[in-house]
Amino acid sequence: MASNVDPPYLLRGHGKLGNLGLRPRIALVSTLRDVQDQFLLWCEWFRIIGFAHLFLYFDDEECDQASIEAACSTYSADFLSIALNTPQLREEWASLRTWKQFSVFTEDRMCRQLLNIAHALKRAARGEGPEAVDWMFHLDHDELFLPPEGLQAHFQHLEDGGCRLCLYQNFEAAPQAHTLTPFLDVSLFKVPSGRVAKTPLGAAGMNFWAQRTKAGTHFLYYDNGKSAVRVRRNVEIAPTSVHLLYPPEDLEELITKRQAWTNFPKHELADMELDWMISCHDEVVAGAKVLHYPATHYDRLFRKYLHLGNFPAVRFGGELVIPASFHLEARDEFLKYDDQESRKAKLKELLEKAAFLQTEAEVQTQLETGSVVVIDTVRETLRAGRWVPPRQLRPSAASWALRRPSVQGMERLQRMRRQAAEVLFQGGGMLRDLDAALDTIAQRLQTHGWVACELGAHRKLMERAVQEAQGLKSRMSRGSTVIENHILDPGMSNDRGDQVLFMEEQGLTGPEAAKGPAPTLALLNSALADVGFQLDQRLQKTMALRLTERCDGMLSCYGPENGGYSAHVDNADGDGQVAGRVLTAILYLNAGWDRQDAGELAIFHPEKGDIGDADVQGRWHMVHPEANTLVLLRADQTLHEVRSSRAERFAISVWFCGQHAEYGGS
Repeated sequence: MASNVDPPYLLRGHGKLGNLGLRPRIALVSTLRDVQDQFLLWCEWFRIIGFAHLFLYFDDEECDQASIEAACSTYSADFLSIALNTPQLREEWASLRTWKQFSVFTEDRMCRQLLNIAHALKRAARGEGPEAVDWMFHLDHDELFLPPEGLQAHFQHLEDGGCRLCLYQNFEAAPQAHTLTPFLDVSLFKVPSGRVAKTPLGAAGMNFWAQRTKAGTHFLYYDNGKSAVRVRRNVEIAPTSVHLLYPPEDLEELITKRQAWTNFPKHELADMELDWMISCHDEVVAGAKVLHYPATHYDRLFRKYLHLGNFPAVRFGGELVIPASFHLEARDEFLKYDDQESRKAKLKELLEKAAFLQTEAEVQTQLETGSVVVIDTVRETLRAGRWVPPRQLRPSAASWALRRPSVQGMERLQRMRRQAAEVLFQGGGMLRDLDAALDTIAQRLQTHGWVACELGAHRKLMERAVQEAQGLKSRMSRGSTVIENHILDPGMSNDRGDQVLFMEEQGLTGPEAAKGPAPTLALLNSALADVGFQLDQRLQKTMALRLTERCDGMLSCYGPENGGYSAHVDNADGDGQVAGRVLTAILYLNAGWDRQDAGELAIFHPEKGDIGDADVQGRWHMVHPEANTLVLLRADQTLHEVRSSRAERFAISVWFCGQHAEYGGS
């Protein structure tokens, strides 16, 4: 491979379309077979978004001769090279570091993929000219990479942060009709299960897909992502996974230097045995995704299983076991029949049942559950012949910073007028007509960003709740301030005087709560969660805001000796995660509260401008901490403060995380 003369297995493009000459130089490696349907569209996507070179390995030259010729006549040598599966290539496999491990499994396509990946990385590490690249990505011909802020911006961000390996979540196409050109025709994608909202709506979406296959899985095929690795000059990298392209011998360095990144949520990494990777929430990484189009036409599925036949459910001599999946279900259905037409008909039926959204009602329902999103960037980019950026549906770090009032700005805000807040549903409470009340609350959150109302729970219930709260004071500790999901040093001054406990953490919720020291508090905590989840669909419609999960309920106590909590926004910086807190629910427990004791919740409502603007105008609305008073406010927008009180007072707070209802789409 060091020679300037190409080996006989290697073909180079001789067409007019070359790469765009951008840096960093990103390359793709792929092992291909039966690419007839949309191969040039696939190549064109990578050229348009800025890939420098495609290292393509064709498993079966005879099967794909027409596609190979079309690609070579379309693209130039600086963008395209094609390696054919010939004896000469297989001889070079023997020089690779992983050859000893994989040499007895070369009849397995995954083994050939791994050898070809190592071969391409070796070419890139020693390469000059077109093959000298900075990063290598591995994808199949039914997969695309979508970087939210552009390819070069994405990889420059990785390089600036010292990243050498990045693993990306994959989204799976959900077609509405059979198509052999899904890059142009499919714009609905299933969201990775870890990103589906942990809400009743989200659970309904997960169940919708799970009941469609025997295996009960969310995705039909893989869900553990694909990756890109930094090429190092004259250093051979030979991965042992088609999903994660890390050199095993570099694992310790990747860990200690924090060079392995991913956009899988942190809570998923332990189960994946990848807790050594860094979960990133910056949108340039978090928003990047692999789009997988595995099953969009019955004829394509038929050709796949005609080629695979009765493949074993184990690979590499039993080291890798294929779990129960649609892949095995499709194999078994295919093998039940001897004639090809029956096989096609059965696979068509199976595919439509498992993968398709065939009615607009199904589409709309799954969009509301958040199990699918609309991603139309691929279609629009290919039609336009140029990069069409996705919509940015998540606030940037700069936009968070602009909303923070300066010291002088906060002093100015504090001098603005204060008045009693309007409390809705007085004289009966919102529980009297819950649906109508929730409609009103959703509208108020849209127009004002906050709402105060009377819950309507029985007086004796609230009296028991405050008694239970008093009995838990010994378990409480000083409230902490959290910035970007990191707790500040408790010894630092944070203008916060409450004592708190988290109910689930303290074992005060769940099935055993009725036998514990705070059954009434557990009931009210559950009621707050229910109110939030029932608002979910309404907030999607009024504010394009989807709730994704709730946080542990917090019991708080402010005493006369502790002061209050200075003006703040609960989630002023995104919470250091993709879906930070967006809704706060506060229920006051203080039966017989004397308004002379103060302790109000003061909520600032801008009437002109925003809280970070130098010329903002508005007023403070004062909510008394009286039993049965429920306040809901935008956790990511609403400025509020807790004023000092002359008596002890208690409240339960529940936060709900969320994001734009269309986040993840484009």
